[in-house]
Amino acid sequence: MTKKKVGLIITLSVAGFLALVGAGVALYLALGQDGASQGVDGWVDEPYAMSVADMTMGFDIFSPYAYSGKIEPESSERIFYEADKGTIKEVFVQEGDKVEEGTPLFEYEPLDDHELELDQLKMQLEMSYMQINRTQKQKEKLEKQIKEAESKEEKEVYEEELEQINYDLRVSNLEAGQTQKQIDALSTDDEDYVVVSKNAGIIQKIDQDIIDGIQNEQMSQGPMIQIVSTDFLIIKSQVNEFLLDTLEAGSQVRIMKKNGDGEEWYGEITEVGSLPVGFEEDNGMMTDMYFDGGSNPQSSNYPFTVKIDEHEGLEIGFHVNIELFSEDEVTDSEYVQIFDWFVGYDEEEPYVWKVDEENKVFKQVVVLGETNIETGLAEVLEGVSFEDYLVEPSYELEEGSEVLMHDDFFEEY
Repeated sequence: MTKKKVGLIITLSVAGFLALVGAGVALYLALGQDGASQGVDGWVDEPYAMSVADMTMGFDIFSPYAYSGKIEPESSERIFYEADKGTIKEVFVQEGDKVEEGTPLFEYEPLDDHELELDQLKMQLEMSYMQINRTQKQKEKLEKQIKEAESKEEKEVYEEELEQINYDLRVSNLEAGQTQKQIDALSTDDEDYVVVSKNAGIIQKIDQDIIDGIQNEQMSQGPMIQIVSTDFLIIKSQVNEFLLDTLEAGSQVRIMKKNGDGEEWYGEITEVGSLPVGFEEDNGMMTDMYFDGGSNPQSSNYPFTVKIDEHEGLEIGFHVNIELFSEDEVTDSEYVQIFDWFVGYDEEEPYVWKVDEENKVFKQVVVLGETNIETGLAEVLEGVSFEDYLVEPSYELEEGSEVLMHDDFFEEY
C-alpha cells in the first residue's frame, strides 16, 4: 500500500459516528425534553449542512495503543581493515556520501617488507633460470659425448653423469615453478589494493580512530567503514507482554512521524520476537498507551520489526509512531464519497440537498456509483464536489430553505 496524505484517506469509524450521536445526545440533555419536542423550533429538527470534504475525510479508527520506533536500514555493509594488504593510502569517500555497487572506498599502500620479499623472490627466480640454463648445456654436452664415446666403459660413465644432470634439471624446474607461484601470490595489480563497495547505500560511518590506529600499527576489531542500504527501511520497536497477543507477523500498521505533520506511511510487521528484551538492552522504545498512561515497569517487553512499503519522506534515524490498522478501514475511490443517508430518491432518481452561497438549499440530481456497506459511503459520479455542503433529506426541506452550516450549528449550542 502506498503512502497517502491524511486528507486523502477515506475512512469511517463506528467511534466517529457515535461521536456525532453523542454530541446530539449532549445537546438534547442540555436543552431538555421540552426543547426537543418543539419540532421545527427545537434543535432536533433544525436542518444544518455538512461539508462533503468532512464526509470523505471520515473518522480514523485509532488503535488504543501506539508504539514508538526508530527508522533503521534493513541491511548494512561493514568493511574491515586487512593488515596483510598494507596501510591505508587514501580514503575516497566521506560520511553521508551515496555510493553504488563498485564505488571505490579506499586504497591500501603495500608494506615495505612486502616489496622486499617480492624483490628477493624475483632474484631467486632469476638465479634458478640461470642454473637451469647451465644444467641444460651440461646435458647437451653429455649427450654429445655419449654419441662420440669410443668404448663401452666410457659411454656408461657419461650416461651416469647424464642421469644425475636430468635429476638436477627436474629439481631446478620445480624450484623455479614454486618461486613463480610465490611471486604471483604477492604480485597484485593496483586495482587489488582498492576496496570497493559491494552494495548501494549511504556511508554511515568512517572511523578515523581506526585509520589512525592502523597508521600507528595498532590493531582494531571494529569496521573501518559502514554502509547502510537505502533500498528498504525497517522500524525496530517493542511491545509489552500484556499486548503481545495483539501483534503478529503480517499485521498491517500505520506509520506517522512524531512531529505530527499529517503524513502517513504503511508497513507490515515482519517479525515478533519470542524472547523478551533484556533490561540492559532497553533503548527506550516502550509502548505509549493512550488510555492507561504508560508501560508497566514490572512486565517484559518483546521486540518486533516493521518493514515499510514505501519510505519517501522518511529518513534513517527518524522516530515514528506505529499503530495497527485494518485495510478494511481505508476505502479508496477516485470519486467523491458521501454518507448514503444524505441521498434521497424521487421516483427512484437519486438526489441530494445542496447549499448555495446564501446558505439556502436546492435539490441536485446525482449519479451514484458503488456504496460501501461497512463504511456507509456512497460514490457520487456526478452532481457533487468536495467543496459542496449537503443537508440530510430527512428534514422537511423546500427549495430556498435557509439552513445552518455545520460549524455554526455546534457553535450555537
